[in-house]
Amino acid sequence: MNILIVGASGFVGGVLMKGLSMEHEVAGTYNSIEKPGLMELDVRDKNSVELLVRKIMPDVVVDTAALPHVDYCQEHEDESHAINVEGTRNVAEACAKFGCGMVFISTDYLFDGKEGPYSEYHKPNPINVYGRHKLEAEGAIAETLEDYLIARTTVVYGWEKEKKNFAARTVDNLRSGKPMKVPSDQWGNPTYAENLAEALKELVEKRGRGVYNIAGSGYCTRLEFALKIAEVFKLDASLISGVDTRSLKQKAPRPLKGGFRIDKAKRELKTHLLSMEEGLKLMKKSEDKGDDKGRRPKKKD
Repeated sequence: MNILIVGASGFVGGVLMKGLSMEHEVAGTYNSIEKPGLMELDVRDKNSVELLVRKIMPDVVVDTAALPHVDYCQEHEDESHAINVEGTRNVAEACAKFGCGMVFISTDYLFDGKEGPYSEYHKPNPINVYGRHKLEAEGAIAETLEDYLIARTTVVYGWEKEKKNFAARTVDNLRSGKPMKVPSDQWGNPTYAENLAEALKELVEKRGRGVYNIAGSGYCTRLEFALKIAEVFKLDASLISGVDTRSLKQKAPRPLKGGFRIDKAKRELKTHLLSMEEGLKLMKKSEDKGDDKGRRPKKKD
């Protein structure tokens, strides 16, 4: 297949590009973070999106481009809308014009966190700007295309140079002896990025359509996840203290009992969706083998 990954310079996009490139012809784009081999693209520029899709003529466009920083989005609503909604709409319209399928990465922030974990059939009710805009983006895709796949995921983790995801940041903090306050009341499914990429690869290859929850099989609090990270990486768990979300005074409200039911994916996919412990052990193993290509936090001497 000929695949275009929009946002391949990001964490999820980069892992997907690595996985899909082994068997398919894959092109990727970047916006703010330039990386070798990627083409520059700002999804807010409708004409540029259309020109690139026409140039590549992919079978499928995988859209991982987003402004994912929830608190930033809360205070910069116009910018979030331009990237997360209008940017997605631009990609969807280009796909429709040139007959490409589209895969879009979404989130459990579509929900209010009162009744999780959520199935594909629960009615969304976002409580922050980021969640509202991702829901609008899903709507724009559904209005524009018939050949689309929306993959909702949550708490994605693994090695990345910027150490933005929760697991990589936790390993870095604990190795540095830095205390951490971690929410004890936020629930979700920790999702190992490589496992997410494997499941998405299967769905892309079988041309899956509609909405799928693709997440780890374990359901836990952020505190439980942090303690498991400390256990697997043999780090000092006493540096971790559980707090309630309210005490963190975050700018955007968080859905507390979020996360997903993944019965549909388990039923339809061959890919085994990993538990929290399985994923963390693979993350640790990749570090021990050096497969993370320098993206891991440095160990203390």
